[in-house]
Amino acid sequence: MNRDAVTNSHRFPAVAAAGLLLLGIAAAAFYGWLQFGSSIILSLGETGLSWCF
Repeated sequence: MNRDAVTNSHRFPAVAAAGLLLLGIAAAAFYGWLQFGSSIILSLGETGLSWCF
C-alpha cells in the first residue's frame, strides 16, 4: 500500500469535519442576516455609518 494513500485517507475526516464546521458557521451567519439584516441596515443608517457597510 502506498504511504501517501494512507496519509491522505487519515487526513480526509479532518478536512471534511473542518469543511462542515465552516459550512455551519456560514449557514448561521446567513440565517442571522436573513433574520436581522433589515434591522442592521436601519440601525447603521440611523447612526450615519451605513457607508461603512
